[in-house]
Amino acid sequence: MKTKAKEQPSFREKIQVRLVGEEAFFGPGPRQLLLGIQEKGSVAGACDAMGISYSKGRVIIRRMEKELGFELVERRQGGSGGGSAGLTEKGEQFLEIFARYEKAVKDYAERTFDDHFGKLEVTDQ
Repeated sequence: MKTKAKEQPSFREKIQVRLVGEEAFFGPGPRQLLLGIQEKGSVAGACDAMGISYSKGRVIIRRMEKELGFELVERRQGGSGGGSAGLTEKGEQFLEIFARYEKAVKDYAERTFDDHFGKLEVTDQ
């Protein structure tokens, strides 16, 4: 086997940040649900856009709120046209903080990837 000159590995890191309390409660799916509620103005609309049932969406929201200890989603009862929903101020703040945290974690992983895997020698097989 010949050892080639140092080359960049043909793979990269893939970091997926999740928050865990008693159980995992926040990651890509729950974030998508909250962003969908912001965009659609309703839990049902966000669930439809994600292809999940309304009841599953409610379970996800309850789990997040239980683990965090505060409400993320403000629900407003509706009349014949239905209700609406949006994120609470703390819900919006939580999303912003998580986005900054996730970016910091991913930036760190990217910066240190080459420090660790850049030392890996690529060989011919």
